Amino acid sequence: MMKSPEPSPSGKGNHYPVLDALRFFLALWVTLGHSNPFPLFAGVDTSTTLGRFLTHAWSSIIFGVPAVIGFFIISGFCIHLPFMNQKKLPVGRYYARRYTRILVPVFVAVWIWRILGNKQPFWGEHSILWQSVLWSLVCEEIYYALYPLVHWVRLRYGWAPIFGTSFALSVGFASTHFHAVDWTTYGPIGTAFLLFPVWLLGCTLAEKSADIPVLDSAWVIWKWRFFAWAGSWVCEMLHFKTSIHIPLTMFFFGVLAWLWMEKEIAYGKYHSPSRILVFGGAWSYSLYLIHAGAPSFFEKLHIPNLGYIMNWSAELALALVMSYVFYLLVERPSHRLARRIRVTDRRPAAAAPESIPTAIIASAAPESSPVVHI
Repeated sequence: MMKSPEPSPSGKGNHYPVLDALRFFLALWVTLGHSNPFPLFAGVDTSTTLGRFLTHAWSSIIFGVPAVIGFFIISGFCIHLPFMNQKKLPVGRYYARRYTRILVPVFVAVWIWRILGNKQPFWGEHSILWQSVLWSLVCEEIYYALYPLVHWVRLRYGWAPIFGTSFALSVGFASTHFHAVDWTTYGPIGTAFLLFPVWLLGCTLAEKSADIPVLDSAWVIWKWRFFAWAGSWVCEMLHFKTSIHIPLTMFFFGVLAWLWMEKEIAYGKYHSPSRILVFGGAWSYSLYLIHAGAPSFFEKLHIPNLGYIMNWSAELALALVMSYVFYLLVERPSHRLARRIRVTDRRPAAAAPESIPTAIIASAAPESSPVVHI
C-alpha cells in the first residue's frame, strides 16, 4: 500500500510560504499588466488575419485587475489568521499597528511619485488615492476598519449574518450602476462593499487552512492554475468586448480565486514553493506601490535606445530594483515599528504572524524571521 504523503515543514502550523510566493507572483502580474507586452511577436505583419490574431492574443495574456482580487483574499486570510481564536481584540492597538504598517509606505510612495512628475491631487475627484494602484489599498483600509466588528460578530453569531449582510450590500451597490465600466462610478465606499464578500472569503480560508487535506498532484494544481488564468482572461474579454465589466465580474472571479488558493495551500503543505518567489513575497507590497513610477524614472535616466526588447527588460529590472530598495529603506522599517505594538495574546493559537495586503494588495513579512512566512 502506498504511504500517504506527510506535510513538509513549510505546511505545518500557521506558516504558509506558498502565500508569500503567490503574493509576489500577483504583484509581478500587476506590474506586467501595467507595462507594454513583451515583444514576442515584434515585427509580425498586423495587416494579416494571422498577424492580428497573434499580436492581440498575446497582448491579452496578462490582465492585472484579477490579481488585485487575489490580494484581497490573501489579505483577509492574513488579517484573520492571528485573531480567529482570540476572544478579545485590542482595537486601539490593532488600528495603530495596521495603519503604521500600511500607511507609512503609502505616504512615502506618493511623495516619490510627486518627485517623478505625478501631479494628481491627494484629495478630490481625481485623487491619487483613488485613480491609481492605491484604489485597492483604500478598500483594504476600509476592511481593516471593519474587521474588529467582523471579529466580534463572528465569535458570537457565526459567519451567516456577516456574509448575508455583506452580500446584500454588494448586490445593492452593484445594482446602482449595473453597466459601470470601472470602480470610479461607485467611489471608495461603494467599491469596498462591492468586493467585501471576496475579502471575507479569505477570512474563512484562514479558518479552514489547518484542516485542508494535503495535495500531491502536479496535474491538479496546474489545472487549477489554468482555471484561474482562464477565468481572468474571460473577465478581460467580457470587460473589453461586452457591456459586462469588471465591477460585476470580479466578484465571481473572487470565488474562483478562493477555490484556487485553497488548492495552492494544499499543494504547499507537501511541496515547498520557489525560494525566489517566497523571497519576493517580502517586498511584494513595495513592488505594488513603486512599479508605477518606474517608467517615469526610466525616462529621466536618458538611457540610449537599446531596442524594444532591451528597453522593456531594463524597465522591468528597474521596477524590481526600485521596489527592493524601497522595501529596505521604507517598508521594512515601518514593519519593524509596527511589530512593537502587540495585538495578540501569547497563546499558541494566536501566535501566527500578520501580513500586508496587496496588493497586492495586497496584503506582511513574518514577525520573527527575515524569511517571509504567513
